[in-house]
Amino acid sequence: MNLRAPLGGLLRTWRLGSQGTALASKPHCRFASSSTSSAMSGEPTSAPLAPRNVWCIGRNYAEHARELGNEVPTVPMIFLKAGTTVVPPGELVLPEWSQDVHHEVELAVELGPDLNPVRAAVALDLTARDVQADLKKQQWPWTLAKSFKGSTPLGSPFPLTGVDLSTLKLTLDVNGVRRQTGNTSDMIFNVATQLEYVRQHFPVAPGDVLLTGTPPGVSAMRAGDIITARVVGPDGGVLSEGEWAVQAAK
Repeated sequence: MNLRAPLGGLLRTWRLGSQGTALASKPHCRFASSSTSSAMSGEPTSAPLAPRNVWCIGRNYAEHARELGNEVPTVPMIFLKAGTTVVPPGELVLPEWSQDVHHEVELAVELGPDLNPVRAAVALDLTARDVQADLKKQQWPWTLAKSFKGSTPLGSPFPLTGVDLSTLKLTLDVNGVRRQTGNTSDMIFNVATQLEYVRQHFPVAPGDVLLTGTPPGVSAMRAGDIITARVVGPDGGVLSEGEWAVQAAK
């Protein structure tokens, strides 16, 4: 496996009107004027999440850890993804240097000015599983397998006022067939525990996002697949949704 191969490109288009379209044409645009201002003010808005950092917890559902043959952790296992890996619903372009990119549906939580949750959204933590396996053998960090371009798709956000984060359901369908289902009540470390750990150890900032782990059922994506992910409330209502069309490397 050639770990030195260049990353594939990814077109990132945000539907934010004429100003947003102009900004989207510029590389590394972060849309700080919308989402970041929401996090700084603590006022929930419908603007897309646009974090500086994406703090992730691995193996936070016991069945997912077991399906990959991993030990169940006894303390939160944290890794970091760049905020610039975030993409909105639309297209997902597979990297040309991996033949086994997996979907992992997760609950994403945005932190407000007091570093407490203010909004949430459905998320995908895309993982180049073949590359990750090779990195593990070499005892190297997972960065290439987890933080490549476009590896953090985020769906529509929703405010957390009155929401119990332990009562939510995560679902992911591929071409209309259910692949992943999980409940946040099944997390090994609940969101409050994760946040306490991350805030204690890392330089967390308002607007940062926490990815809270994936339930079992992860599997490879193929060009032509349609991925639909949702966060569902205890009453069965959809709180967040995202749909992505998987494209071959360009």
